[in-house]
Amino acid sequence: MNGRTVIVTEDEGEIRELLSLLFESDGFTVLKASDGQEALQLLREHTNEIVLLVTDLGLPKLGGMELIAEARSLIPSLSVIAASGFGHPDLRPKLRELGVEIFFPKPFSPLELLAAAKELLKQK
Repeated sequence: MNGRTVIVTEDEGEIRELLSLLFESDGFTVLKASDGQEALQLLREHTNEIVLLVTDLGLPKLGGMELIAEARSLIPSLSVIAASGFGHPDLRPKLRELGVEIFFPKPFSPLELLAAAKELLKQK
């Protein structure tokens, strides 16, 4: 792998594929997951390769917040971008506590997300 491996975790197939294609077109290696458990398994299998987790918060099997907490315990240096269509006033402070660097409310611009991801990784 190329040192630019991202996990895209999104239960909506079209969004997952769009984000995956976008990251791949920019030279990233992309691992795709449709739920939190699948993403956690990928994190365990590719711990030394993954630099970024892009995840929806409303995931089946294992929610996004739980996934982020588990991912952080596996890979403390992992960069995390979260997205959600559900706005809740307590959400942003909880995400900050989990170490989420960037939050995108849905709907969002995929190109803006990619630009934010590249900038985030450049800073590390």
